[in-house]
Amino acid sequence: MKRSYLRYTVSVVCWILLSTACSVNPTLVKEGERRKVILFVWDGLRPDSVSLQTTPNLWTLSQRGVFFRKNHSTYPTFTMMNSSSFSTGDFPGTAGFYGNTVWLGPSTRQGQNASRSAVNYNQPVFTEDWNILTSLNSYYNGQLMLVTRLLEAAQAKQLKTCIVGKSGAALLFDVTRGGYGIDENMVFPESLATELQAKGYALPKNSPVMWPGITLASNNGSPTAFGAKALLSDGVTSDPTMGKASVYYSANQYMLNVYLSYLLPFKNPDVSVIWFRDPDSTEHGYGPGSAAYLDALGKMDTMLGQLITQLHHLHMYERTNIIVVSDHGHNSVAGDVSLFPLRDIQDRAVVTTGTDSVHGYSVSGDVRLAQLLADNSIVTHVYDGLGCIMNPVMSGILADGKQVYPTQADDADGTVCGKDSMNHQYTTRSFKVPDTLEKDAVIIAANGGSDYLYLPGKDSATINKIINFLQSREEFGAIFVDDKYGDIPGTFKMSAVNLENMAGRNPDIIVSYNFDENAIVQNMKGTEYESMPVNSNRGMHGSFSPVDVHNTLVASGPDFKSRFEDDIPSGNIDVAPTISYLLGLNLPKTDGRVLYEALTHSDVTVRVVSQKNATNSAPVSGMTFYKPTAVMNSNSAVDSGKSTYTINLYTSTVEDSTGKSVTYFDYAKAVRQ
Repeated sequence: MKRSYLRYTVSVVCWILLSTACSVNPTLVKEGERRKVILFVWDGLRPDSVSLQTTPNLWTLSQRGVFFRKNHSTYPTFTMMNSSSFSTGDFPGTAGFYGNTVWLGPSTRQGQNASRSAVNYNQPVFTEDWNILTSLNSYYNGQLMLVTRLLEAAQAKQLKTCIVGKSGAALLFDVTRGGYGIDENMVFPESLATELQAKGYALPKNSPVMWPGITLASNNGSPTAFGAKALLSDGVTSDPTMGKASVYYSANQYMLNVYLSYLLPFKNPDVSVIWFRDPDSTEHGYGPGSAAYLDALGKMDTMLGQLITQLHHLHMYERTNIIVVSDHGHNSVAGDVSLFPLRDIQDRAVVTTGTDSVHGYSVSGDVRLAQLLADNSIVTHVYDGLGCIMNPVMSGILADGKQVYPTQADDADGTVCGKDSMNHQYTTRSFKVPDTLEKDAVIIAANGGSDYLYLPGKDSATINKIINFLQSREEFGAIFVDDKYGDIPGTFKMSAVNLENMAGRNPDIIVSYNFDENAIVQNMKGTEYESMPVNSNRGMHGSFSPVDVHNTLVASGPDFKSRFEDDIPSGNIDVAPTISYLLGLNLPKTDGRVLYEALTHSDVTVRVVSQKNATNSAPVSGMTFYKPTAVMNSNSAVDSGKSTYTINLYTSTVEDSTGKSVTYFDYAKAVRQ
């Protein structure tokens, strides 16, 4: 069936070719000569993937403008955490937002997500969803973030704003929906959805969830639907040898087409945020360095070219500042290759009769912390909100071919996994949060490269017991603890990395999974362990690895220097204050700074106070460490010859002549020796 939005895809292609037959009257967009800003987020873009060969448009933009060589993602290096930092200019301790997945505490609250599926807020909730963000904002009495947002400040100055793209991440900039927006599930305001329909555009399939009065056209289809991921014969593990292309491109292109052909020329926003889930989602599915990853990079670059072409066509380019940034870097999911050798994949199956250290694929890295704590008798009542998980490959295949988490079968009554999963195979059992919590319960919000641990009982003895266990297991890295528990050897207080929130929104423990920044999978450096997902990943972020922290930032436009490489440390927290400065907005007292050194016509001087400055936690001695080769600790898993644990935290500090000083967090590494 032909869909009406395809007509507008053709229109955009015509603009790219500069055809006069399908142009928009430039007088529609000439509303003065004030500056415009477009923030274009390439989710998960590693700076070492920006090249003339792979991303020629972005490379050219970086050469014409400013390339920030030492930019920092906010830790934990999650998407929603960094959406908050982009939007506010603040670290989580100040902004009070801790997505991706959070736990609100014991709750009877029920709700719906963007597709109208039920949400039980007694479980940890994933926040990349407009309906969940709206509910959370209501839960916090309109204070989902405790500070002013960039688009909020722009709207207060009567500037027009627009958000486009990835569910949740883009909306967080405009959670109260004061401007224009389109994401994978909705369009706002309702009047815009009506206008788009009248012009023949399809709408995201779930738009009626936000606007019940909207009826989709019979030929609307689902323009933001994703393609199917290629899987191994087990039906759950991705197959990077078969998956050669991004399955998210058509959704991204549809949303960009709506922006380029309608929102940009006819709504003429002063500040736009475009956030697409590639290359990140493709990295999750097939891993950095995969053929699909390279395809996603190329398609993102093509869309950047479309944006630049349309800005030229509308005579907007010379007065538009374009900032291209990623929220974080990205690692391959993998454990220590000396324990979990890389394997070949043939005929949709992992080859377990041999190894391939050069061209092989990871078969490890996934960790179920709830099961580790339960089975090692660290905590009696521990939950992560997830049911049974079947993960036969990425949960770890040892050198002898055995699984760290063996595959098991539930009985005919569904005793382990529930009645809806009778005869279900699983590698880890269910850890759903019960309706009534025990006093000693521990709740884990599994977030990938780092996990959040909540202890409703706030018991110090349990905190110390958990910390000692995390230190002993080599899957885990740096540990950060709520300041209220005092100084604990082998940890840092959360305030040391701006994670402590005065309103008490932070978890009790945040633990980064361990990483190896030098290990190579599919020709790309960087591996990390991750919390076990329902759908297994080959790529992840969220850890305190330098690969996750070091992300991409490029800026070009009338207010930025030309052909300038910025070697002064910077961070995602600097994006909002810089845009605010350029547009004359009121965004006071941000954690981040204005990037004066990259701007034209700035007299402010900036200097580096320190780089890669190391701070060590108090050591823990006399420890026994366990390799991640089994769920249960045992003598056979002891990593002998090591007994001391400490954390090395590396920071860089910058100050400018206005008196502003900012400390960036380079990475944090657990050291066992």
